[in-house]
Amino acid sequence: MHIARQTPQELVVVAGTRWVSAICAATALFTFYFVITRREPKGLFLTAIFLLFALLMHLRKTFTFDAMQRIVRWNGRKVFKAESGEIPFDDITDIGTQATQAGDTGVPVYRLTIITSRATIPMAYTHSGHTDRYSTLREQILDFVKPKGIRRD
Repeated sequence: MHIARQTPQELVVVAGTRWVSAICAATALFTFYFVITRREPKGLFLTAIFLLFALLMHLRKTFTFDAMQRIVRWNGRKVFKAESGEIPFDDITDIGTQATQAGDTGVPVYRLTIITSRATIPMAYTHSGHTDRYSTLREQILDFVKPKGIRRD
């Protein structure tokens, strides 16, 4: 998750795993090349696995904070699902860090969320293993949505 663009009127935050998808797709092409040149059809199964991973990891969420209209517009895209929405700045009560456990090992993982009185909207489809990774970004978003003079910290 990172800030893609920031001006006094707009802040764009993007979270995604398209880079993993690109690596998987490139590996699938490389594997397919060897299947063709070496005439090894059993390698097609490996190519299909890499293409499946490329498809599944093509995730992205974009949040555009518009200071002029005082609204955040967001959209997200998964393999077979697209979603979007708008949240007025006045409805945002906080930017939180959601914590959960990963797998059977119980390793804590985190992601940022927009907290309103009606819902909690995750700002990413995936989680990160570092709690401090998002603290600076969280503060930047809060400063943009609710400047320090307005915030109730």
